[in-house]
Amino acid sequence: MSVSDAMRNADNGIRTRRGKPESIPRWMDANRYWEAAETTRLNQAHWTHADDESINTWLMEHLGTLRERSIYECRNNGIVLGMQNTHSEDIVGQDGPTLQVLSDDDAYNDTLERTWRDWFSAPTTRSNISGAAMMKLWVRNLWRCGEYIARIVTDPNADGPISMRLWPCHPRRLATPITALGNDNIVMGIEFDQFSRPIRYWIDDQAGMGTSGTTTTSQPWPADLILHEFLLEEEDQVRGVPLQATGLQPSADLRDYDDQVQDAARQMADQAVLLYTTSPDAPYWEMPESSTVQRRTINMAPPHWQPWVNPATQPPVQYPDYRAERQIELGRPVGMPRLMVRLDASKHSWASARLDMTTYKRAVGCLQAWFSGSEKSTGVLNRLVDEVAREGRYTVPGLRRRPDVVAYQWSWPQLDDVEPVKTAQANDVDLRSKVKTLTDILTSKKKTLAQHIEEMRRERDAFEAAGLPLPAHLAAVPVGVPIGGGEEDE
Repeated sequence: MSVSDAMRNADNGIRTRRGKPESIPRWMDANRYWEAAETTRLNQAHWTHADDESINTWLMEHLGTLRERSIYECRNNGIVLGMQNTHSEDIVGQDGPTLQVLSDDDAYNDTLERTWRDWFSAPTTRSNISGAAMMKLWVRNLWRCGEYIARIVTDPNADGPISMRLWPCHPRRLATPITALGNDNIVMGIEFDQFSRPIRYWIDDQAGMGTSGTTTTSQPWPADLILHEFLLEEEDQVRGVPLQATGLQPSADLRDYDDQVQDAARQMADQAVLLYTTSPDAPYWEMPESSTVQRRTINMAPPHWQPWVNPATQPPVQYPDYRAERQIELGRPVGMPRLMVRLDASKHSWASARLDMTTYKRAVGCLQAWFSGSEKSTGVLNRLVDEVAREGRYTVPGLRRRPDVVAYQWSWPQLDDVEPVKTAQANDVDLRSKVKTLTDILTSKKKTLAQHIEEMRRERDAFEAAGLPLPAHLAAVPVGVPIGGGEEDE
């Protein structure tokens, strides 16, 4: 194309690029360019698999592989296994969260709380699995499988007034039946309605270890009898992505590197000594190519022969720092700092450890809130309490009349403060100087002022009903006494 033709095309709203005419609107005539969108010889290999397809397309192709590799790495890597166990324990704690029911009927609140505690002590079809153990398994499944699944069933052999139980199943058993491959509404074992809401789950009750993809023995379960939860990464997402997915390559690289460093160090250690000579006057020494050298002995060699020992260069000086930096990638998806991944704070100062733990506490609190749910969004725990209360209306006398407004408050185990005394003193100073209010401090502990007052009222009523003296934090504070107690500072 000549220059005159190119100018004529530009006047007509046509721009040429690499010899090909392209129709470009007038508003795009300005030169705009992103270097990050450029594909060159140096970066084309890295961006080979980059595309703008739905995450479900990726999941249908790679979820099985990511799941099996995550499970394999967890079974063979102590750092990964310990990190996941630490994360589950930090979220769930020893006994799990505690429920407090809030309504205008104290008798109903106490009965539902007591019924929930009894049910949560053994919520599955296996009586030896507690609610805390079940939730820890769910957290580990988020790491390894990206999701967790449980079915709501009625167990006729269940103890207690509530016969509803959870029947957990591994996510690999959620698969599309072969007979439904032509149904566009069934994606990866889940059937959806026109609004992308799950209506049925196809679960294989006879699936063996490693079975995935499609199956011939899947049975449909209605969505209201299924607990299927995962962390949402994209709109219309149907299955979860393992949290460990982004850390698989660093974990594999580290394990391979460890083996190679150990092999190199062992090779150098096995070669005790090598005899050589550069002197032409050295007598011929008729010896085999190798011989055994006894430890802690002085061995003689002929004149002019000199010993040489391989220097110990493995592991290199940067080896510990390199491993520590790569291990940061393992815990980054959940905000877990390096000191928690390695359980080693030797490289931290007090300030840096406090900052890292503050960020980690915030991430743990977000997952705890995701499990419990809010007033509008039904988390898995709120849903289970509703199921217990619904069945309890017919089996528990105190639950037959449900108040019009009922709310659930969850108290989760909290990670220990690095310096609890200093934190309490700082809060006291902020309250005295009116920099913060009690509401501000309670918000940092995921509590509202109304909830705090209700808890104190219930504690006071319990002490008074038992005829016990009120503890200091429940006793009335005289007017004019500072919030922190004691006399005014001079």
